[in-house]
Amino acid sequence: MNQALRLSAALLATTAIPTVAIAQDSTGTAEEQPVTDTAGVKEIIVTAQRRSDTIQDTPLSISAVTGDDLSRSSIFDTEALAASVPGLVIQRDVVGKVIIRGIGTENFTVGGDPGVATYVDGAYIARSSAGIFDFFDVERVEVLRGPQGTLYGRNATGGVINVISKAPTEDLEVRGTLTYGNYDTMRAEAAVSGPITDGVRVRVAGLYSKRDGFTRNIFPGIGARGLDELDTKDLWAVRARFDIDLGERLKLELIGDIYRDDSNPPAFWYTDNTLPWQSPTSVFPRGLRTISQGYETATPGLPNLRVGQANRQDQNGITGRLTYEGDGFLITSVTAWRDIGFDWINDGDGLSDFLVVYFQRDESEQFSQDLQIASSGDGPFKWILGASYLTEDSDGLYAIPLGPAFGNSTIAYLGTNETEAFGVFAEGSYTFGDLTVTAGLRYADEKKDATLNYLFPLAGLNLNYAESLSFNALTPRFVLEYQPREYLNFYASATRGFKSGGFSLLDNPLNAFDAEKVWAYEVGMKSQFANDRVRFNLAGFLYDYTDQQLSQVTNLATLTSNAGSSTIWGIEGEFVVIPTPGLRLEGNVAYLNAKFDEFCTTDSRNPALPRDPTNCTFTNGAGGTFVTSNLAGNRLPRAPDLTAFVAATYETALGNNLDGFVRAEWQFTGDQFFSVFNRPNIAQPGYHLFNASAGISSADKTWNVQVWGRNIFDKEYFSNLFESGVLDFLVIPQGFVAPPATYGVTVGFNF
Repeated sequence: MNQALRLSAALLATTAIPTVAIAQDSTGTAEEQPVTDTAGVKEIIVTAQRRSDTIQDTPLSISAVTGDDLSRSSIFDTEALAASVPGLVIQRDVVGKVIIRGIGTENFTVGGDPGVATYVDGAYIARSSAGIFDFFDVERVEVLRGPQGTLYGRNATGGVINVISKAPTEDLEVRGTLTYGNYDTMRAEAAVSGPITDGVRVRVAGLYSKRDGFTRNIFPGIGARGLDELDTKDLWAVRARFDIDLGERLKLELIGDIYRDDSNPPAFWYTDNTLPWQSPTSVFPRGLRTISQGYETATPGLPNLRVGQANRQDQNGITGRLTYEGDGFLITSVTAWRDIGFDWINDGDGLSDFLVVYFQRDESEQFSQDLQIASSGDGPFKWILGASYLTEDSDGLYAIPLGPAFGNSTIAYLGTNETEAFGVFAEGSYTFGDLTVTAGLRYADEKKDATLNYLFPLAGLNLNYAESLSFNALTPRFVLEYQPREYLNFYASATRGFKSGGFSLLDNPLNAFDAEKVWAYEVGMKSQFANDRVRFNLAGFLYDYTDQQLSQVTNLATLTSNAGSSTIWGIEGEFVVIPTPGLRLEGNVAYLNAKFDEFCTTDSRNPALPRDPTNCTFTNGAGGTFVTSNLAGNRLPRAPDLTAFVAATYETALGNNLDGFVRAEWQFTGDQFFSVFNRPNIAQPGYHLFNASAGISSADKTWNVQVWGRNIFDKEYFSNLFESGVLDFLVIPQGFVAPPATYGVTVGFNF
């Protein structure tokens, strides 16, 4: 902890320049310019507050990563994005887990929702299984940190990730990239854009990505099923967008996308050298990137159970965005439909034997409608009104086949979940000279209906359950801004976030859990000075987090419950410095203190854990009482105490109409636990990673060549750790080994 605080203070000290040094004559620009064309920090326009504004004029914690930034850092997917954004953690699990400032999701069935909302081109994506995906043809990615309950509504307790794709161009444009790297990586992107007639523009973009696996599977005959390598890449995607001018003031954007990911899953690797269920004939390799697992698809006792492939993420989406520019107002309607399919197989025993396997198969269809009307212009009063509607129908299969040693049967959970959500909101702000006051309020109403069919032939069980839940909440937002001079902003805010409850469809009987709520208080400063050569932003926050939704794996089932309460506080800093033309230094640092104030629960793997009769005494329904343990003081899972990122880029003209650049990155992730019980062997100490890239391009940017490397020193670490659910009385760690050193060369063209 002391080391974390010292490092945090040191990094902030190097960037904290007294505000009295702010230049009175600083000037900004509303459009991005190459570093070689300007000595100042380039400005980025964002739409975080449902209207266009600059990052520096937006009174909340937000980071924006442009498409050019993604390319220069060789960030190909959301998992790699996390290092560039303070407080953001994205980890691979059965589904992608996205966490901001310690708030995310632990329930990976269709009965639960993410805690960080993801939007693509203004359309909400409801499923956690879509949390990790590849970027292509992206204009920028905006990450809003902290609850966004007023403007965004449901399931934004942690924050929001906005992905904005490139729009059609007025002139013909053809661009693309070809990448080849180690592990036989092949990646191709292409886009064609331009007008097809007066008032109609189109852009079509595509992605193909394929890569060998990071882990070898030496199980005999597994190659016939294509599973001799795990953690592979095998996906393709297409997006088409039409922008149609229906009149001088009316514009329609139609976007259709297809995403197909058949990559093999990462391997579950057990960290212990022996396992309690291991036999003398078991094959149990100890190499970090070698396993022997059969990924068996047999379902004893339930032969007609439909099993999917080892990993699949399919998405089909259609989005329509209609805008009308009136006199002093703008009306925006976003209508979206999306279908998501997901398969997963985990050979849970970790051995060559058939003991325990886990299957998951989700199918989800959602429809959403958002309507808003907002003021336009430069008057002192700005306002926005809106309403949203969402319906989602989901089916989930969660099955656990057991081999002969465990009874030769199958436990299956067949669940459904139907969600209907409605919300209305209003927000207004008024500027009194240097002071701006903002107040907003959203009312949210949700209803969920779930069914569960529990099957266990060995015990003769075929049980059916049905349950309905309803939730409503008011989520206000209050902001006070003070701008004493241009390019210096101070703000303070109070915001309430709300995530509805749901169902744990991997438990018998059907387990329902309540909504979680958070009050977030934040103060911040945004500054730009020294003739726009220095940008420094700082934020401090305090969360009062109640009824947090957390999951525990016990007896081959997953129970999601509501923690009593937690307190989260921290500080984040971001900086950009351009000391000389062409040289850019940038970075961020985030210190996070996230602990339970009260969490009454039991630990089957540690019966000696002290009980708390004062705060954790409950009635048992039969006239008696029972006492549980209290995890007060434990740190929240997946909440590193310190994260930091520093990058240096030097860009220069090389002569002969050539430009070049070199870039080096360092990222640090501090100590973190992966279990609410804070077990030392389900934790990871802090680690450092280094990335680098260099490239040359024509002066007119029609072509470029870039070499790149990520984790260039091949640091071995885990992207996630878990407690095995095979035995509920022993702590047996397993996890995903993070990607090794990767490197390659990318050739691009743009005409």
